[in-house]
Amino acid sequence: MKKEKTNKKKNKHNPIRVSKNIWFMLRYSFKYAPSYTFVTLGEAFGRGAWHIIHVLYIKYLFDAIEAGVEFRTILFWSLLVAGYDTVFELFNKWRLEVYVRRVRLILHEGVQSELYKKAMELDQCCYDDPEFYNDFIWAIRESDSRVVEIMEDFSIFINRVISSTVILGVLAAMDWIVAVILLVSVGLGFVIMNKMNKVNYEMEEELNPINRRLSYVDRVFYLQDHQKELRQGGIAEHMRNDYQKTTGTKVAGIKKYMGRIFALNFAYSSLLDLIPSAGITIYLVIRYIVDSALSLGAFSASITASFKLYWMISDLGSYLNKFHNHSLYIEKVRKFVGYEPSIKGNVTDVPMFESLSIKGLDFVYPFAKDKPKTLKGIDLEIKKGEKIAFVGYNGAGKTTLIKLLMRLYDATDGEILYNGRSITEFDPGEYRKHIGAVFQDYTVFAATVAENVMGGEYTDEDEESVMSALKAASFDGKLKQLPNGIHSQLTTEFSDEGVGLSGGESQKIAIARVFARPFELIIMDEPSSALDPIAEYEINQSILTNAEGRTVIFISHRLSTTRMADRIYMFDAGEIIESGSHGELMLKNGKYAEMYRAQAKKYKNQSMI
Repeated sequence: MKKEKTNKKKNKHNPIRVSKNIWFMLRYSFKYAPSYTFVTLGEAFGRGAWHIIHVLYIKYLFDAIEAGVEFRTILFWSLLVAGYDTVFELFNKWRLEVYVRRVRLILHEGVQSELYKKAMELDQCCYDDPEFYNDFIWAIRESDSRVVEIMEDFSIFINRVISSTVILGVLAAMDWIVAVILLVSVGLGFVIMNKMNKVNYEMEEELNPINRRLSYVDRVFYLQDHQKELRQGGIAEHMRNDYQKTTGTKVAGIKKYMGRIFALNFAYSSLLDLIPSAGITIYLVIRYIVDSALSLGAFSASITASFKLYWMISDLGSYLNKFHNHSLYIEKVRKFVGYEPSIKGNVTDVPMFESLSIKGLDFVYPFAKDKPKTLKGIDLEIKKGEKIAFVGYNGAGKTTLIKLLMRLYDATDGEILYNGRSITEFDPGEYRKHIGAVFQDYTVFAATVAENVMGGEYTDEDEESVMSALKAASFDGKLKQLPNGIHSQLTTEFSDEGVGLSGGESQKIAIARVFARPFELIIMDEPSSALDPIAEYEINQSILTNAEGRTVIFISHRLSTTRMADRIYMFDAGEIIESGSHGELMLKNGKYAEMYRAQAKKYKNQSMI
């Protein structure tokens, strides 16, 4: 078994695998910028011809001078070569400065759009897996630029193959010994370079999570979101110390590989610099001196061809290793692109909401340490039009249950039935269209008020929906103060005229989203956490009024929010320990009653201050 794993690892990036990976990435170029292939091949053949022409031209020039060829003939051929050089360089200047820049944008839009779409298909648990998440970030960050890199490397590789093949033939005809020496030294150099690339990749893979941590600290210090907290207490100093400590870890990680990288670099440079530059030059000079049959043109062309061939074959080896390195990276992209979500279903025709039944539900987070049960034996029933409340202290499992109801995760055991049918049968996207949710970690995006409320594109036909949703969320008073009404830009991320909202105002925008569309089931996870008690009471009344006829699930630590619920479920350590209406639970005089009285006393004391 161990031997099998070793062989699998060894063969993972053999030439066939590398070729398949490169082809996989090049397909993005063929798909989004098909002309790029032809322009790249044009450059490759043009550059290859340029190298061949220069070797032959040097031989012709010295032989012509030695033979006393007429100056006009030499000038004609010289101008022809110069003309080719000029046309080719102009073409390449246009290709690099104009064409490739445009292609980069096209590829960026196309590739990133595909990857963003794929990201939306990922299971929520992928974000809980540090290894997958690291690879995911790596893939998103480099994918489109990597396509251009591979195409450019492919272009150079082709012209090196063409040029070196022809020049090798020319050089072998003049001196086969030089050709053999070059091939052997470059072949050995390729083996060393391949090993060096593997070490570099191994180092980069080890440093990737460290770099992500350093990037996080960078974001903390320059993003507006964190600036208030950074100026309170000692968190800024703690983050700086963490940055220094992590940088130290990175330096130690680099040192771990530097010895091997230096040794391989030294061997590579010695093998590929000393033999071709010193050895072959000395050999050709001695031969020119002792061999009268060797013309000046052949000697000059041999020197030029040997250096060109050495450089080209050496470069060819470098690019083969680059492709190997690209392949190692592409494995990450393919892992991400090829990911098959486990949260899926075939039924797309999801009926209108009538009921939810939860039976014997257990749940364990896939990547949790020691994997304790977050939910245990949950049983409950929710019917159309009911107002349900989940209450309990932090970590009791309330939000986790909401994630399961929305199919962000699937239950470890037990089942959730939607209208008597398991929710695992439904397509997740179609199923979620029936559910509107306000999460406790809500987000306001750098977009207009209207786009934030609609949760996407806004058209003039949506104006009435947006306005009524904002009114339902008690945001209409603030809306009158905004310079451009619902078309006001939120956050100052991209606009100096952007509007910065308070925590409570931002929460109202999030609440408005559930009223902008005709969701049958509304989930409010701490919907008033950023509001004061008076604003909380007002918005709760507004939610009840505007959600009439719809089913609402409240999650709240503030039990004043739950009094109007038809039924309350008290959670503790992942279990439901009490259930009933507010009045019934107060009569039971259990955990809920104790929690409610403690909060009521606190509110009473605050009102007396």
